[in-house]
Amino acid sequence: MINHILLVLYVIGILLLSIKLKQGTFSGFVISDRNITHPAVIGIAYMAAYFSAASFLGGGGYGLVAGLPWVIWAVFFHVAFACIAFLVAPKIWAASQQYDAKTVPQLLERRYNSQKGKVLLAAIMLLMYTVYLVAIFKGCANLFQGLLGVTYVQGLIIAVIIVALYYVIGGLPAILWISFLQGLIMLVGAVFLYGGLLSSGGGADIWNAIPADILNMGGAMVPWQKTFGTAFAISLGLLALPDLLIMLFSAKDKRVVRFAGIYGPISITIYALCIFSLGILAYGAFSQEQLAPYIANPDGLVPFLATSLLPAGFDSIVLLAAISAAMSTMSAIVLVTTTSLTSDILKYFKPETTDDKILKITRIVGVIIIIVSAFFAIDVPQLIVPLVSVSMGVIACCVFVPLFFGLYWKRGTSTGFIASLIASFGSIVLWQLFGNPLIHPVFIGLICGTVAYLGGSLASPAQAAGTDN
Repeated sequence: MINHILLVLYVIGILLLSIKLKQGTFSGFVISDRNITHPAVIGIAYMAAYFSAASFLGGGGYGLVAGLPWVIWAVFFHVAFACIAFLVAPKIWAASQQYDAKTVPQLLERRYNSQKGKVLLAAIMLLMYTVYLVAIFKGCANLFQGLLGVTYVQGLIIAVIIVALYYVIGGLPAILWISFLQGLIMLVGAVFLYGGLLSSGGGADIWNAIPADILNMGGAMVPWQKTFGTAFAISLGLLALPDLLIMLFSAKDKRVVRFAGIYGPISITIYALCIFSLGILAYGAFSQEQLAPYIANPDGLVPFLATSLLPAGFDSIVLLAAISAAMSTMSAIVLVTTTSLTSDILKYFKPETTDDKILKITRIVGVIIIIVSAFFAIDVPQLIVPLVSVSMGVIACCVFVPLFFGLYWKRGTSTGFIASLIASFGSIVLWQLFGNPLIHPVFIGLICGTVAYLGGSLASPAQAAGTDN
């Protein structure tokens, strides 16, 4: 009963905050009019928007089947890429200011003077973010099912209502401040679960009870090469996911972005270490018979740990943490997906459309995308982690290559930009269908996208000075 009460109070709280931060302009809705002055808000919101229910549930349970390699590679790549992301963040913020960009496709369009590239990237984002949302809705529904005792479909409906309401009302300012608060809750929940598991397993003695094959870096039930690729693909999103980059756009000045680079990596390190360790530590606290159902379905492990390990009422903190992980990510994704469709694609075909009309359409389309994603999440046969790694990987590859080359190499051209998008997207899809399953498609996408970018740029005339950095 306490979980139900806490959920109601939580929803009321975020809705009241959304109403307080309600925006009436398109610029305010999508980038908060670039007025965020608190580094901790951006740094911790960045963490919360990146780590979703897919990480809390899928990432927490994946160690059951992937073993120690999942912990090592997932933590390493997340920490490394988080540090790189915030080292580059001031330059990304400066580029968004220089080009007066409100979306990532818009930033790259103005860097490369390529409207076609902007529309192509926006279309890729629309498709793959919808797939990503399906995975997050699956995790969220599993969570509500395990901790509230509702059915899977009822859990989906609850998630749809919560996300739709505070997305429509608040926009990016609400998403940032609510994600900041949600990030704090997520950190507390992750530490509680990690501490509860260690305590149940006898502290450091828990490692002695974990089977040797789970601690083998060759991999348990998943080959280490596949785990390595999955961890890399997911972590790459820290450098290039548009729903994270727009948070940098919202900063008032470079100082805010630089100091956010303290809060972001530290919170990401704590969360990743605690959550990604749960799967292997569970072997030291529970019997094989108790874990058997979750080896078949690792996504259900975290709710089981919360209800089994924590005192009555404390599992509510885990409920809030997992809900926070899902809500913060979904709201940010819906925002960048809808603005890509309305501001980037609709404006391309109907440039006379006013910002006021774009704002109204953005709110309506966002709700439609939420409902469609939830509908497809009704029956998702795959585990969360593999589904997320591919969808995130496609978006990250398509943005990473033109963004980072565009920031540091003035010779990049519109031809290279478009070629990299086609090569990254096409090669990942083809490799996913026909390639070696031990080699993650994102590696192929990065190689093909980079070669296509360099080849296309060098084969085409250099652009005018006004279109580069």
